[in-house]
Amino acid sequence: MNQYLKRVIVICLVMVMMTMSIMPAYAQVKTLSEDISAREYSNDDLAGIEVSPRGQIISSVTLELSDEGYRTVGIYSEVLCHVKAKKILMAVILQKYEDGRWKQVNRKDIEWLKEDYPDDDLSMAVVTYRLRGLSAGDYRLKGNYSVYELEGSLQEFKTVTTPVFVVP
Repeated sequence: MNQYLKRVIVICLVMVMMTMSIMPAYAQVKTLSEDISAREYSNDDLAGIEVSPRGQIISSVTLELSDEGYRTVGIYSEVLCHVKAKKILMAVILQKYEDGRWKQVNRKDIEWLKEDYPDDDLSMAVVTYRLRGLSAGDYRLKGNYSVYELEGSLQEFKTVTTPVFVVP
């Protein structure tokens, strides 16, 4: 009887071990908030955000709105890529809070193409400029980024928004 019981237990254990080796395993899907590292910062002179989306193409995005004095703001936007790109599109939108909603005040669309930089690797894009004559109020920047990989058909999109910035 003992001999028979031992054989049954050994056979059951072997069957369990064999089925475990063929069971499918599923990777855990991360939510968007777990997959993005973001750091917002603001004070009287500056409001910005640095985002590291850990995407397949986009490495990091920085977007800043700064006080240049006399109702003038400085705008800085940067996107860095893991890989070489054939095209980078950036839209920087200044919004003002009026009548209970955000209204577009200014928009700048910029495009970088690899063919315009044949001797360089297109893996980053930076734009900086100033806007003058703004009225007092609450402002924020929104950045839309689209990057197209050089060696394939992969593309990635990212949208970020700065914290509120007060123009006195």
